[in-house]
This record gives sequence, structure tokens and C-alpha cells, in this order.
Amino acid sequence: MRLLTCLLPLLLCCSAVAEPRTIQLFMPDAPPLALQGEDGHGITGDAAIKALQRAGYRVAVQNMPWPRAQKRTQELRDALIVPLSRTTEREGLYTWVVNIQPLYRAFFTLDDPVASLEEARQRYRLVAVGLGSAQEEILRRAGFTRDQLYALKLGDRPIQLVRRGRVDAWFTTDLEGRHQWDDGPALAMSALLAPQDMYIACSLRCDPQLVQSVHDALEGMRVDGSLQRIIERYVPNR
Repeated sequence: MRLLTCLLPLLLCCSAVAEPRTIQLFMPDAPPLALQGEDGHGITGDAAIKALQRAGYRVAVQNMPWPRAQKRTQELRDALIVPLSRTTEREGLYTWVVNIQPLYRAFFTLDDPVASLEEARQRYRLVAVGLGSAQEEILRRAGFTRDQLYALKLGDRPIQLVRRGRVDAWFTTDLEGRHQWDDGPALAMSALLAPQDMYIACSLRCDPQLVQSVHDALEGMRVDGSLQRIIERYVPNR
């Protein structure tokens, strides 16, 4: 009995050590790439959750506006974020864990579609774009002025802004634009532009073991086809 009493604290300690570690995963509401729902968390959300689980971690999903999600990830240690495009401006702000897939952008408009960023810069007076997004960075680098950019606010419906003439075009990922394409008056989509890799990223202060294990898990999902099945679940048939 005395032996059991002595061993009990040790057993409890070992049990606590064996408990899976919980990792915070930050994401915005940007379907089909990331979303908050009972049936899934979008392409990058589901991919990141599955990779973390395969790597032996628990996941605490944190849905919030994109600028705040980025700020919180940068402030914390060992927090993950999706979907993050790897841009020059962001390179030194995060630990880049693993590339999910390339991601293209496009302009959605009622007019004839443009074929380049330069053509769009010359033609469009006002373009809707997500605040703090890679799309905003791309347009600024392409020479769009501050007055040409309409920063989308929470609750804005960009396709309706285009149809009502409040903006000339919406610049977003082709997946998000096609996902929100409804049955109203047809919109024109430009050529696919500005491809960038879409990553699972981590805080700059990130445990190397966490980085390696999630990287390996995602690459395993790519090999066994489970990543492709996640993508096919959300990509609209248009």
C-alpha cells in the first residue's frame, strides 16, 4: 500500500506528460479556403487540422478577422495560421511550415475581363480587396494607389458591391470568388494572376519539432491522396 502511495504521483505525472499538446490554429472566414462550420473548416483549415492530428496534437481553432488572426499569431509562441500566402512582406514574420498548394488571384467584374495587373490598374477606379490580405499587398506592389483600393469590412458582400456599382471589381483568390459566385447577373473573371504558394505557417517563435512533424504529416497527406480529397470537397464545380 505504501509502495502504491509513493508511485501514484509518478504515475499521474507520466499520464500528464502523455496528454497530447493543444495547438492554437488561427483562421479567418474566407470560404472555401477557411471557414467556421459544423461540417468542416475549408480547404486549408481541414488540411491543417488533419496534419496536426496526424502529428499527435490537439487543435483549438480560433476564427477571427484576418488582421487580428495575423497579429495574434505573431504575438504568440507555437501558434499556427492558415491560409497564409508567402509574400516578401511576410517572410520574416512567420515560420513557414509547409506549402499546401499554389493559389491564383483574379478580378471579378461586370466589364470585359482584364488580362494583367497593369491593365486593371489603368482601367479600374476602385477595387474591393481584403484588408491585410496578400491580395492587398499584390495590388500595392503593382502600383495601385490607396484611393484605388476599397478595404472590405466585416459584413461586406463584395460581389454585391460590384453589381451595385460601388466598386469596379473585386480582387480575390479565384477559389473564393468562384465559391461566392451566386445565381445573380453574371460576373466576368479575369485571367488567373499572381500565383503564390499557400502555406500553413507558425509563429516566428515556433518549436522545431512542431514544425517538422506538421510538415511531414501534410506531405504524407499529399502522398496518400487525403489532401487532394479535402481540396475536391470544397472546390466548386463551375
